Amino acid sequence: MTAPDRDTPLREALAALGEARALAEASARAAGRASAALSTTLQTAREGALNTPTDPAAPAPEAPACAHTAAHRPGRPARIAADPELAAFIRARVNRLTFHAIAAEVAATFPPSRRVSASAIHRYWQKHWRSPPAPHR
Repeated sequence: MTAPDRDTPLREALAALGEARALAEASARAAGRASAALSTTLQTAREGALNTPTDPAAPAPEAPACAHTAAHRPGRPARIAADPELAAFIRARVNRLTFHAIAAEVAATFPPSRRVSASAIHRYWQKHWRSPPAPHR
């Protein structure tokens, strides 16, 4: 074997390595573009753009579906939810009194038909004023 013949496999290996490097770089760029597109799509979805109708001529709904569902729930609403004055009275005291103390003040202030128990105040507090739980990781 002559010297140029011995270098041929090395040159071929280096050329193949260069091609592999170019392919890896192109793949990394494509992955970066795909990641950016996915991030943009997720951000758009979070902002609600995917919830808009696809037909611009379609009429907008009068109220969201959740409002319709809430308005047609079976049963009757909680006494506190149905009485804005009672809700305001409780809201003014919920951060400084216990639920039992609030129930006692409600009993002293309102007639028997508008009184609520400490457990009813607690349920209403859980539903309306307590901060949401932290997401699981």
